[in-house]
Amino acid sequence: MKKLLKITMVIVGVLVLLLVGLTLFVKSYLSSDRLKPIILPKAEAATGRKVQIDEINVSLFKGIVAKGLSVKERDGQKDFLKIGRFVLSYRLLPLLKKQLIISKIEIISPSVAIRKEKEGGYNFSDILEKRSREPQKPSGPERQALPVSVVADRLFIRNASLTFVDEGKALPDVSITLDAEFKGSVEKDGTPRMEFGHISFKEIKAKLKDREVKISGKIDMDAKTVRANLQTLIGKDNIELNATVKDYRSAPDIVANLHAKTLDLQQLMGLSGEKETQEEKPQKKETQEGKPQKKEKRVEPSEGGMMQKLKASGQIAVDKATYQDYTIKDLRIQYKLAKGVLTVEPLGLQFSGEGSFTAEGALNGNLQCVMDEASTIQKTLKGAAVAKLGKGAIKESQIFDAIALLTGIPSLKNPGFDEGLFNFDVKDEKVFLDGWIRSPLFKVSPKGMVDFDKRLDIPTELKLSPSLMGSMKGKLASIRLLDDEQGWKVIPLRIKGTTDKPSINLDEEALGKQLGRGLTKEIEKRLFERTPKESGKPSKKTKSKDVLKELLGE
Repeated sequence: MKKLLKITMVIVGVLVLLLVGLTLFVKSYLSSDRLKPIILPKAEAATGRKVQIDEINVSLFKGIVAKGLSVKERDGQKDFLKIGRFVLSYRLLPLLKKQLIISKIEIISPSVAIRKEKEGGYNFSDILEKRSREPQKPSGPERQALPVSVVADRLFIRNASLTFVDEGKALPDVSITLDAEFKGSVEKDGTPRMEFGHISFKEIKAKLKDREVKISGKIDMDAKTVRANLQTLIGKDNIELNATVKDYRSAPDIVANLHAKTLDLQQLMGLSGEKETQEEKPQKKETQEGKPQKKEKRVEPSEGGMMQKLKASGQIAVDKATYQDYTIKDLRIQYKLAKGVLTVEPLGLQFSGEGSFTAEGALNGNLQCVMDEASTIQKTLKGAAVAKLGKGAIKESQIFDAIALLTGIPSLKNPGFDEGLFNFDVKDEKVFLDGWIRSPLFKVSPKGMVDFDKRLDIPTELKLSPSLMGSMKGKLASIRLLDDEQGWKVIPLRIKGTTDKPSINLDEEALGKQLGRGLTKEIEKRLFERTPKESGKPSKKTKSKDVLKELLGE
């Protein structure tokens, strides 16, 4: 027994001496002064940049520690990439089983400065070009397996920062600070596997159209699912996003909900870019003869591709939103994306106005379109909505200015109304509307369309009460055949032009139909009437259009 104990102690002593000797050898031979001349030339040859390492240490038990690692810009002065400290720790005994178990990879204070140059390139383009020019090694018939399996217990990234600057100012400046942690492995066949990951965004800051946007939050992930909780601050508005993405590598299935207590829509729309100029607006295509082209085929979602595989659903909820003088409350949008088709149903909100249109009301509807290029979305957009209006008033309206001028009634320039109802139908790149607003003095009932180029074609029926008829002046005052059963004067109008510059005139075609039999008798009388001087002579026929103009006082 004593002999066995002595042998064991000798073996342990020998192992200790070997380990101590090996450690001393590693420290003396793999010192920082010996390693830097080996590592730096290879790193500089690979990047084409000046590379610096302040200090590098290798320990048999602790692993590798590098401090002050930096890759310079082309000028060799400023830092493109900088790492405060890099630590790689591994376990010694598993190496005997051909397993490299990295207990920890730690990257402390890494920073990357990306710059888009005025010429269009980036400050790292030369590194990519250098790698692409390197001769490719001929690939063997089979992929070479790694001599060991690699398992990384943890990858830590602490206090990382990234900045992006566009010298041409076409893109916004962005800065990101974050912490991250990952766990995964690399099998012998080179396949990477991730068990979990966590990214904590301390702050993502961007400047868009002189407005600062800040994002913070976290993202958690595993082999199949990504979960995100992010907060975006735009001015005083805070937008919260909660999202889950399943099967993100193959067929992403997203559930994303967005909520904001307050939202300035005008500020949000201002972040997207400048308004479209008149010359950039899409125009209807015509053939060389000036005739419209044949109707295009129905657009269907393109087969294949990520958009076909992508699924998404969720809700957008805004408690209170403002746009110019309008307020929107309880905005709720339920959406679903499947096989390239986006469906919004239901869409609901309450609104009120304090400017040129003062009223309270509610809108409910639905929309659908094929998610592709902007032109495809426009062509396939369809839906329906109903808007109910409460008591309100209309001010500074070009349409009602024209109606007041046409009737000679000044009060119709800024009319108040008690209620209204409008139905909207969106299809074929047009919005069809059918509705009315009314008060004890008037009722306006438009029924027509507005296309996506803002062109108007809206036949409109205007009814005036007997109390307003006494204020009527001009050519309409002499017409006595345009009364309904209650004695209200009925005037058919037609609104043409564009939303920016509408034009309102009498709808002569509708007027002719409306006058009915009473007008027919009057027309016959006027067409074949005889003057005293012409008695005994055949009557002169007058064109019906001229008679109609005469009746209208034109």
